[in-house]
Amino acid sequence: MNNVKPTILITGASSYAGARIYFDLKDKYNLIGTYFNNPLSDSFLKLDLSDRDAVAQFFADKKPDIIVHVANFPSPRSALGNEMNFTKLNETSTEYIVEACNSIGVKVVFISSQAANNPDNIYGRLKVKSEELVKGVKAGYLILRPSLMVGFSPNTTNPRPFNRILSCLDNRSVVGEFDTSWKLQPSYVGYLSQTIEKVIQNNIWNKTIPIFINEVVTQYRIAHDILAPFGVTVAEVDQQMDIPLSPEELTDMNNLELAPNTYKEMIELIVEEIKNRATFKL
Repeated sequence: MNNVKPTILITGASSYAGARIYFDLKDKYNLIGTYFNNPLSDSFLKLDLSDRDAVAQFFADKKPDIIVHVANFPSPRSALGNEMNFTKLNETSTEYIVEACNSIGVKVVFISSQAANNPDNIYGRLKVKSEELVKGVKAGYLILRPSLMVGFSPNTTNPRPFNRILSCLDNRSVVGEFDTSWKLQPSYVGYLSQTIEKVIQNNIWNKTIPIFINEVVTQYRIAHDILAPFGVTVAEVDQQMDIPLSPEELTDMNNLELAPNTYKEMIELIVEEIKNRATFKL
């Protein structure tokens, strides 16, 4: 690829994480964004990832250098009464993407989850299965495992935890309730694009990299700390979530020198992102 900008195809570019990746990389690479239900940008192209032939033809026509596969249902709750579609998107689509990538010889970045460490529900199990599929990409793969992601995205309507925090700011008449039981190590959403850039620049492939801040907090703590500078209060609720902390060590992530480095720095950065939210345009 030398000095020529690589072409990166982002599946699920209208999602919370996909939209942030697209925003961060749009001035640095040639980007192609796909969507299925929500065309967040006029430049995004519709693609049904559960259609094997459509995926193969789309990839062959667009000839990307790298696929960033983001499109997934984001939690096990999405599988309730929807298991067939959930499996199609969270596993079968990965199979079709890997097939198409091997056909045209391109690399894959797969946005997985720390849930792959605890496959005790359908979400975690399918993340594990998708990771194994992605490891079969012949040109090279990268698997990123974030924890709970927070930070501003051009998609402010997707019901992700950060957007719930944002809605408390935008609708101050409603006091949001946030969980105190799940002890977690949060991931700044900007880590995704930072990692992708570093991997491309340094030609680092065939790795599974956890990306999170190694400080333990709760969803309530995150919401409180983000909203306090705006004078917004939130309430505590115990949802009795018992999810183990990540057992993964962070050597690979630390070697990438991502920013921010600490939880405090992350909160400060996110507060500034919210203040400058008008700049997050696709």
